[in-house]
Amino acid sequence: MITLIDNFNQVSMHDPSRDIVDLYKHIPEITEKDNRNQIICRPLFSHSSLPNVLGLEEVAYNNFDFSTEFSYFVHVHHNQPLWAKNIDVIPTKVLDEVRKGNCKLIFDNTLEGKSIEGDEFLNPFYESIDKLKLPTKNIYFITNNLIAEKTHQEYHREDKINVISVMWNVFDVQRLKHQGNLPKKVSVDMEYKYKLVNTLKTKPFLKINRTNRDERDIFMLFLNFEKLFDKCLVSFPELHKWPDYSSEFYKYTQQENINDLKSKLPFDIDNTDKTNHGPAGIGKGFFDADLPFNPIHYRNSFISIVMGAFPFDTNGHHLHSSTFNPMYCGHPIIQFASYKSLEIMKQYGFKTFDKWWDESYDDEKDDWKRLQMVMDLVLKLSDYDDYSLLQMYKEMKETLQHNIDIIENYDVKTNLYDRIF
Repeated sequence: MITLIDNFNQVSMHDPSRDIVDLYKHIPEITEKDNRNQIICRPLFSHSSLPNVLGLEEVAYNNFDFSTEFSYFVHVHHNQPLWAKNIDVIPTKVLDEVRKGNCKLIFDNTLEGKSIEGDEFLNPFYESIDKLKLPTKNIYFITNNLIAEKTHQEYHREDKINVISVMWNVFDVQRLKHQGNLPKKVSVDMEYKYKLVNTLKTKPFLKINRTNRDERDIFMLFLNFEKLFDKCLVSFPELHKWPDYSSEFYKYTQQENINDLKSKLPFDIDNTDKTNHGPAGIGKGFFDADLPFNPIHYRNSFISIVMGAFPFDTNGHHLHSSTFNPMYCGHPIIQFASYKSLEIMKQYGFKTFDKWWDESYDDEKDDWKRLQMVMDLVLKLSDYDDYSLLQMYKEMKETLQHNIDIIENYDVKTNLYDRIF
């Protein structure tokens, strides 16, 4: 199968050319502020890595024979309703070929995974493709939302597009290994032996985040209030612009505690933190929220505390590298993510850690109560001595290796190719 590439679908998400930005001059929402209050301007559609992952032959527009069936990939903007309403900016020739049944139009949402329910995506998307008279059978939406297929099955429509959920960040472990950012091979037996020899310098917890969000601020204030930083390896840049929180976090959000934490920031865990500053982007002088940390931190700690990407999303499950990188490196996780995230992981074959601690937080629908339950669990485990943590890790070896093997053997390439082509 061949795929068409042109100036439109080869543009960089982080650094679009002036002529591409001009295509969106009627859509001012593409210029916005990120979590760090930095101005960013991202095109609604940009370069997708999927053709390369799938091993497709890429042919440039100038050399293209449109009598041949082909595919056309675009990576999509994080604002789902916005891009769904503006599919008409895709080149007219491509849309014409989709109408003829000659082109598979593939929307790559593998870096995101928000809910697709109703007005969050499906309603504006179907309105757009109906208006453009695009046949649903030739349209694909590939997403990191692990329950998107189920949501779409329940949508009130007979002729539907093809929605495919993928564990993209499980697959992405392979890329990180190839780049040298994760170990080529992980054996839990070897991880245990390392911790056995280095027990006294192994911290109970690893807590790493490139960006600040409300729930991450609260967790850091919790660590500070309970004086737990000596039990953690921590990465954290700065506190978010402070909003009002519910009264249940009152003891953590007192000004004295806020000021005390601010005086300790930033927490730079290694040089990947210290040199990772600037406007959003990739490379020297830019800030890359997904830049991997040195994997030695997993060896020098027992448990990863994971702050999920969209923990307040009631109808989406997006689990990313903060979940799967530690699991690949032989870590158990305590995870504040969306409601029932651990249950979804089990459905995909992973084992969690309810044999060793209470995971009932996963069953709590109220997001802030769920966060408090996570913090209560961390506080309880912080009382474990080094020997108890080492023994617990030893008991977990089979579960940890099982999760590593799932990640090692996940074949997104074959799965996606078969379902699309």
